[in-house]
Amino acid sequence: MTGHRVLLRRLTGLLIVVLPVAWAVHRAVPTGTDLVNRGGLPLLGDLFANALTPSLDPAFLALVIDAAGVTLAFAALGTAGALVIGVLGGLVLSDVAWSHRPPRPVRVLRFALRGLLVATRSIHELVWALLFVSVLGLDPLVAVLAIALPFGAQTAQVFGETLDGVPSGPIVSLRNAGARPTAVLAYALVPQAAPLLLSYSFYRFECAVRSTVLLGVVGVGGLGQELVVSLQSRNWDEVWTVVGAVLVLSALVDLWSTTLRGDMAVASCSEWSVGAGKRGDLETTTEPSRSNPRPRGSRWARFSVLVLVPGLVVAWVASGVTMGGLTSPRTRHLTGRLLDDLWPPQLPPGGWSVLGGSVLDTLAMAILAMLVAVVLTVAVGPWAISARRGLADHRTPAALRVARSLTWWVARALLLVLRSIPPTVWAVVALLVLFPGVLPGALALGLYTGGILGRLVAESWESVDTHARDALRNTGVRSSLTTLMATVPPSTHQLVTYTLYRFEICVRETAVVGIVGAAGLGRLLSENLAVFRFPVVTTLLVASFAVSVLTEFVGRRLRRSIRP
Repeated sequence: MTGHRVLLRRLTGLLIVVLPVAWAVHRAVPTGTDLVNRGGLPLLGDLFANALTPSLDPAFLALVIDAAGVTLAFAALGTAGALVIGVLGGLVLSDVAWSHRPPRPVRVLRFALRGLLVATRSIHELVWALLFVSVLGLDPLVAVLAIALPFGAQTAQVFGETLDGVPSGPIVSLRNAGARPTAVLAYALVPQAAPLLLSYSFYRFECAVRSTVLLGVVGVGGLGQELVVSLQSRNWDEVWTVVGAVLVLSALVDLWSTTLRGDMAVASCSEWSVGAGKRGDLETTTEPSRSNPRPRGSRWARFSVLVLVPGLVVAWVASGVTMGGLTSPRTRHLTGRLLDDLWPPQLPPGGWSVLGGSVLDTLAMAILAMLVAVVLTVAVGPWAISARRGLADHRTPAALRVARSLTWWVARALLLVLRSIPPTVWAVVALLVLFPGVLPGALALGLYTGGILGRLVAESWESVDTHARDALRNTGVRSSLTTLMATVPPSTHQLVTYTLYRFEICVRETAVVGIVGAAGLGRLLSENLAVFRFPVVTTLLVASFAVSVLTEFVGRRLRRSIRP
């Protein structure tokens, strides 16, 4: 490749970044309008003034502990439902699960199933919860279904592609020996994929805990609801108590999931987030099934599996979830009426200009949110890399080791705080000092996404090959130059890859902050749901689906184009 072409590609990449950001800033900060709500500054001061004096009232602490149990129960049951959908859907979608080319009706079914899964996961779990509330009321089943459906759609895709990624030798051997399809699945396909499938299942549970806290906006219970109630009543000491409970719960689940994946030596959180085990999706992500054999179990994994069924039984009983609400005459009546109300679609008041403006606000919010997230990742991510990696040299002074360990703990704790607090809460805080619009939503999503992106990128940076850096260092090159020349290029590639992936998700999550009053399609959706304007809701859901599919398509093309 000539130097002229390299320069042209770099300029093109720079324009692809700068122009959308400049447009988003222009849309988020219109001229001649006030951005800062000075009347909310005292409220923000009161909020942070109570940070060191959380409520320790025994009755409130008991309420928080009960809410934490409800959150875990909803997350566990929602994940279980998602896994059922994922296993069934993954087997249907997987090519290797079929011994020969499927008949035409099955191929048509698979095509329709793929479209249904894409549509299901394009709608955020909070929007699903709002729709279910209109039919089931504030039934605990709302939270379970709102998590199970979109997570199940994503899990089916990942499971299908993971099954397609296992070595085909044992499968072909059994089929050539005349084994039944069920025997091939039980003895060749599932055992090879089991470690990856188990790893992803616990990664989904980790995500489900965060989503369950987020569903508190709907009022279905758990820590999220207690957090929203405390914010609305301005009991700042109670807010910090609930925030502390959310952080402790998130940290424990994070530790459990990370320990499990580490003991089994399977895909990390950063790998799963972009699809470890998927064919040809990421060359920077190793495919465990095609490389060295992975351990098929560990003591921690066996313990996790053993507590799985009893834990689900306890969660079912403690949460009060029942399936009776799905089959009751009232539910059938309300569902039929809701479907009738949703059709035919109608434009929102104001017509195409309002709909188009909301779509543009959604895109601008997502772009600015990713800008905030990338800045946080670049600032915090390098310090969140495992301290053992940077201090393997015993010649490193003890004081430097202590300082490095301390900065690692601080960076990891900061990322945990950012991603554990729901974006709706960040949006409520931002709306205390900023007027409603694109900017508070972008700031809230940026802080939340920064915590997730920072963790993903830090994990991926830990796997960057350091042999080139060490070789340069051994020849006498300065440490700063060795890092710049040998470590920054692959690290930058991973940062860009994960940023593009998170942008696809961030577009869907704009609905979350819109519901609490930011901007975009989410705000329009919330306003029309509040007045039961369901034909307009249908139009907004279709618009959200189209925007999500478009950004996912563009993101995949860009990720593949930057492969080294």
